[in-house]
Amino acid sequence: MEHERARIAHDIHDDLGVQLTRISMLSETVQSELDQPERATAGLNQIYKTAHELTRAMDEIVWAVNPRHDTLEGLTTYLERFAQDLLAAAAIRCRLDMPSEFPAWRLTAEVRHNLFLAFKEALHNVVKHSAASETSIRLTTGISSFELVIEDNGRGFSPDIAREQRSDHSVRLSSGNGLKNMVRRMEEIGGHCQIQSVPGQGTRIAFKVPLKMFVP
Repeated sequence: MEHERARIAHDIHDDLGVQLTRISMLSETVQSELDQPERATAGLNQIYKTAHELTRAMDEIVWAVNPRHDTLEGLTTYLERFAQDLLAAAAIRCRLDMPSEFPAWRLTAEVRHNLFLAFKEALHNVVKHSAASETSIRLTTGISSFELVIEDNGRGFSPDIAREQRSDHSVRLSSGNGLKNMVRRMEEIGGHCQIQSVPGQGTRIAFKVPLKMFVP
């Protein structure tokens, strides 16, 4: 419980606190530019965008701590909604392949939170860097684990930018902070992150979570 409280406090400080400070600073700037309509309008647009991001961050924090969502099905539903909204806004086709029925597994808030943030990082990379037209998201369950795979048909990247390179183009740790964060978040919950990419052939990211991280 103490660990969870510390995590929530960290999220509120990093996500909500920073965004609220930004809104406050932008508001002061706009007030000083009321006699310059174009600059004031640009500032108001930034305030609107920041407020929208703040609302989404609050939704993520509330979802992560709500025990009603401590199921694999609850996690999947949230991931589906997030992916569809984000990719649709970027005009990227989203293909979902999810189980019709889910095991009666409960997940800790920490597992859900870290997996969501890793998933969010993966999708942001698709939107920002891949130039993909389509992304497929697949979740499969096994006897003792489940795996979430995000695969795009974008430009890919060369695995030689990674600190560790393997013959099958699997990247365990990349020089990019985004990829490092995904690996770190999965390690924090006892999971595994595998990143595969070939230039011109897209990227595949797989998150695997073992049964030991589930709630009995």
